[in-house]
Amino acid sequence: MTPPPYVLSQGVLAAIGNALSHAFAVGIGASHEASNPHHQARPCLPSVRQRSKAQRPSEGHARTIVEGRWGMCEFTGKCANIIQSWNPAVLGLLDSLPYDEEVVVWGRRWIVKTSTLGERHGYGVYACEDIIVEDSTSCRREGPTLFPYGGPIYKRRHWNMILRQHPEWKTFALEMDTFAGSTRRHSDVRVIDGDPIRSGNIAGFINSTVGTRPKRKANCEWVFVEGPPPAPYGETYHEDHCLVLATRTIRSGDELFTHYEWNLDSTIF
Repeated sequence: MTPPPYVLSQGVLAAIGNALSHAFAVGIGASHEASNPHHQARPCLPSVRQRSKAQRPSEGHARTIVEGRWGMCEFTGKCANIIQSWNPAVLGLLDSLPYDEEVVVWGRRWIVKTSTLGERHGYGVYACEDIIVEDSTSCRREGPTLFPYGGPIYKRRHWNMILRQHPEWKTFALEMDTFAGSTRRHSDVRVIDGDPIRSGNIAGFINSTVGTRPKRKANCEWVFVEGPPPAPYGETYHEDHCLVLATRTIRSGDELFTHYEWNLDSTIF
């Protein structure tokens, strides 16, 4: 005997119909939103790591313009972050060095004017007062302090990066750790950018005795000093530094001379 067919009640049929209608409407809505270019979807916020990476300046696009000795210089990439600002006052130096006028640096009077070596040697530094050294042989490296060799200090590898972009910056560079008293390895050698125009470094105008005709005698020298300079300058400047010391009596009107040479990179050593 064949059982009679199962007949759904009206209530069940209505429930099934409503479910199918709802499912079909949702599907149509999702398809419509996906195809609608004006649909305002919820923004996807980046993670903290992504945000920090996005906000970090790109070294490849970094750019800094600095006033150099021969005009404005543009540094890009890592060099833009390496170039240091420098305030000469922290080491008792002048913000600008006037020519042919007396200036006071570290309590003594000096004047910067054309060197006795001739115009082709540029300027020289002259004493405007007597500086007495009682015994030049015993006072070597213990003579009166004149002033520092000042300027921003760079690691050697950073300095080389700067020179690759602007080779002209090397002219007054002083490898401070090559002087007696320093114990640094060569790879850690630091360089002072002593350009007088950029740093107010009056020592940059001191000429060398090497190759002079007639032969000049040195009356001062540069020495390495570990730690800050003497008071009151050590209150604001706390780094190692180089000082210019008198090695023999200097009379008012005498030009300062010291002994230094230039390596192939035109860096003083």
